[in-house]
Amino acid sequence: MSEQTIQNDLFSNSVTILDKYECLNLGATTIGDLIVGKRIVCDKVKTAVKNKGKKPDVLIVDSSKKVVAYIEFKKPDEFDTYKKIQAAIKQEIDVARELGVKIFVATDGSKFVWINALTGLPILDEQGNKIIATIKPKTEEREIAKLIGRLEIDLSDTNNQLQLIKYSDPTNLAKKIGGLLKNIKFTTPKDSLYTFVELFLFKYLSDINILGTTENFDYIWNLYGEDGRTEAEVLYRYIHEPRERISKLFPEAPDKTSVINGFVFHAEKDADGNYISNNADATTFHEVIKLFKEYENIEGKFIDINRDFKSKLFETFTKQEKTKENAGKYFTPLKIVKGMVDMVDIKEGDEICDPACGVGKFLLEAALKIDEPFTFKNGHVVKKINLYGYEKEMDEKGSTSGYDLTTILAKANTMIYFSSLFKDNNTLTNIKTISQELLNETYYSSKTILGTLERIDGKQYDVILANPPYYQSALISKTAKDTGFYTEKGLGVEGLFLEWIIKSLKPNGVANVVLPDGIFTNVGNKRLHDFIITNCYIEGILSLPINTFFNTPKKTYIMTLRKKRDVSKKQNYPVFAYYCTSIGETLDVYRFDSDDNDFQTAVNKYNLFRSCKDKNQIEEYLKPIFEDDLKLKLFSIDSFQPHSAWDIEKRWTDEEKVKMGVKKADVIMNLDEFSEYLTEIVDDINNYGEAIKCLNS
Repeated sequence: MSEQTIQNDLFSNSVTILDKYECLNLGATTIGDLIVGKRIVCDKVKTAVKNKGKKPDVLIVDSSKKVVAYIEFKKPDEFDTYKKIQAAIKQEIDVARELGVKIFVATDGSKFVWINALTGLPILDEQGNKIIATIKPKTEEREIAKLIGRLEIDLSDTNNQLQLIKYSDPTNLAKKIGGLLKNIKFTTPKDSLYTFVELFLFKYLSDINILGTTENFDYIWNLYGEDGRTEAEVLYRYIHEPRERISKLFPEAPDKTSVINGFVFHAEKDADGNYISNNADATTFHEVIKLFKEYENIEGKFIDINRDFKSKLFETFTKQEKTKENAGKYFTPLKIVKGMVDMVDIKEGDEICDPACGVGKFLLEAALKIDEPFTFKNGHVVKKINLYGYEKEMDEKGSTSGYDLTTILAKANTMIYFSSLFKDNNTLTNIKTISQELLNETYYSSKTILGTLERIDGKQYDVILANPPYYQSALISKTAKDTGFYTEKGLGVEGLFLEWIIKSLKPNGVANVVLPDGIFTNVGNKRLHDFIITNCYIEGILSLPINTFFNTPKKTYIMTLRKKRDVSKKQNYPVFAYYCTSIGETLDVYRFDSDDNDFQTAVNKYNLFRSCKDKNQIEEYLKPIFEDDLKLKLFSIDSFQPHSAWDIEKRWTDEEKVKMGVKKADVIMNLDEFSEYLTEIVDDINNYGEAIKCLNS
């Protein structure tokens, strides 16, 4: 087989690799022709006349036409000994160097030898083994793009080896900055979180080379070392240079939210051109930037971000609020979020909604159940699933921003969750497109009194995950009634949300929703109960412990509903019920992690239950798992009538609650025992009285 035939089998004429690279299968085309035709860019070759006539077999170029890999093909009989392989490498590696290429590959189509063109030595993987990866862009484009991208970063004239990927986890940095802002600026945890997120994005965009040399983190940091620069001037320059650039990269949506609205630091010029900043803003900003720099000096740059940090960032700041007075408005513990997401199936093509999305954790955790839910191809975001997060702009007590911080944080949170999407497509045009198509087309903020509830527009979803607000508002109830969308007379804002959710589900769609006890116990919800039974299958109800949510010292539940395809069909299988007493963290204001987590047990057993082919006939191997757990019950659907109470914990007997440890056993005494008990109490009181007299004397 000829060299050209082997090349054509692998590359055809030219093949794109994930819109990041293009393989040029060149044949008789010279380097000079490629430069004149602007198919490659390389200033060095202009002075290297001897190489302009060279005819490379295959070049891989990036989107800027820079050559990133030089591939030399040989026939198998010219590549079957060590000596022949070395000759093939020597023949063209100088040309690769002249092109400024780091990656040189010699191959016969089946065997691939990877060489660092800067050193002439084999390229090694993280463990020190020679890389022998095949280059088949027609079938293995993702793997090739990832490898080339890493080698471009790691290879140098002193390094031939792939570096181990180090995932940054700046949780402690976030805590330090949160404490600093609170102590000096007295900012709310939410404003502190927003400030950290903005500066984290500033640092991250700098580290992945999105921001230019006069806009990036190092530029701002180095200004502090220049004579005559005041802290106020550096802050002013950040606000009017890097921050302006970021605002253009992440344009506002129609609801006026971006990732760069609102800020707790301010600086300006006075009439004489002097830079001024009040309220210790400039000094505090300097201290925050210093903390980021100290982190970089120890841990390195923000290139790959630890997944746990992405998930826990919001909690890091919320837990700093001692009273948690407002936390529950936008805070669902991550363990609850993850558990609720685990209880539903997420499939490619699904439309997933959270009608009260807060900072987007339900949507983001759901997206993580899909392998690479978002990619970038042909200049656009390709979505395996579609996310829809709706939020009502709230007036936050103590907030200094004047913006809908919740939606801003949701967008910033999404960027952090899918940071690799931005990192791997790090041109200004691509970032702006991703911002529009992923961030702005996912989250929607409303300024109306009803917010999400303003309309039910016929849009239907496969999955709805939500922890909607629950409170009474006569104004909202009347305004909702006037829309004509709400006919089931559910009590409270939660009743309106539940009706919205059911009406917005596709047939066979699933909703997993946190609800307060009023939905289950209030006789005024009889009509809403009937609406649920008529339109949905009740798959499960989990009773959560009091104080699961920061500002909710009352009973809450998780209800799982599946919308019927045919409302004439009656549910013919039991409802899974679980009496949860712990959620994996303490239920006080500190929310320390705890090994006690029967909520996760409930999630695991619910998933076993829903996997049963016949839910009326549990498989033998599962029976001990179900029957030996006092906190688990399967209730007949007939026990859920419109007029009945649905608060499931009342269906456990006192004896069962004692065994479960949620109730103390009653102590019963006969008259003699009670008399003796009273005598002991009187004696104790007398003894305390004598002790007090002694102290007084």
